[in-house]
Amino acid sequence: MERKVFAIGFNKTGTTSLHRLFQALSLRSYHGTEWRSCNNIRLLNSYNCFSDGVPHNLPKLDSLFPGAKFIWQVRDLESWIFSRLSHIERQKLNKDFSPSKHWNDDVESVINWIKQRNKYHLFLFNYFQNRKSDVLLVNIIRDKNAASKIVSFLGFEGNFEMPIENENPEKIISAKHHDLLQIGMQKLKIPSSELKFDIFCPSLEKRSAAKMYPVDSKLPWLS
Repeated sequence: MERKVFAIGFNKTGTTSLHRLFQALSLRSYHGTEWRSCNNIRLLNSYNCFSDGVPHNLPKLDSLFPGAKFIWQVRDLESWIFSRLSHIERQKLNKDFSPSKHWNDDVESVINWIKQRNKYHLFLFNYFQNRKSDVLLVNIIRDKNAASKIVSFLGFEGNFEMPIENENPEKIISAKHHDLLQIGMQKLKIPSSELKFDIFCPSLEKRSAAKMYPVDSKLPWLS
């Protein structure tokens, strides 16, 4: 299989598990950040599948690799934010870690992540509006049938289970992380009911967006 497969959802949405599934399908899979620029042609030509973050220029990838398949993996807002904050907390144990303006365990970062998530996901809805056969919207973490859906989407047959990677067995969320999310939600005036939506927060968008697109992957993608 030489067709390219790009996982275009954010990091901390099961990308490592997705990478392992690609490998189980005997696909050359790259899991890392170097492909995101969409400029490393040598790297892009060396693998079938790419994951771990969103591409900086999706239309460029699309034009470079006609017929590519796109997996849009999502996760509920609450656990996604907590996973990112925990990841940064672990990174801080590394003396070489240097936080940036929007990659830190602070309220400003949380607010930016939520806004960025909304903007990007609505962009994807519009981009693939007339090409739904080219993209698979899936919640790898919640959907028990995620592996089967991905395998079928890529044109493979057989029974596969999603490998479980980087799971926190205790699922203990610190009080600090709870507070960061709560403060961020309050500043953005987002109701707590939207914490479980895995696509976007409708309270941040115009009414038309909330009516046109599903806020959660359990809902049908309306045209």
